[in-house]
Amino acid sequence: MEKFNFRLEKVLEYREKVEDINKVEYGKAKKKLDDEVIIFEEILSHKDKVVSKRDNILSNATINDLKNYNLYLINLKEKLANQKEVVEKAQIKVEKARNTLINSSIEKKTLENLKNRDFSNYLYQMRKEDDKIIDQIVSYQSSIK
Repeated sequence: MEKFNFRLEKVLEYREKVEDINKVEYGKAKKKLDDEVIIFEEILSHKDKVVSKRDNILSNATINDLKNYNLYLINLKEKLANQKEVVEKAQIKVEKARNTLINSSIEKKTLENLKNRDFSNYLYQMRKEDDKIIDQIVSYQSSIK
């Protein structure tokens, strides 16, 4: 009996490698997004603390102190806006990486399904050959008697 040989095995192996690479890329993009979100949340938290501190000292603060707080808050708002853009760009990269991963997974799965179908067909043909051999043996034994 001949061994099963999938005619597109090399293509399937290539698609598996591509999928693995895309998984790594997606993981990196997701990690980068998570890191950027953490930075955004830290800036936001710090801004909230500064606002709270400014509000607490409002009655005892000098105009110069309030001016400094407000300048610092403006700076923090700019940092927040910049970080928000970074987060949005990271989200876009994650979405692209996810779509690429999905497409490569679909391509690999298609080839796997084709391989399974070919293997089932191979098993069917092998059973047919076995049945044919058994029929020949039975027929030969019947003719001898």
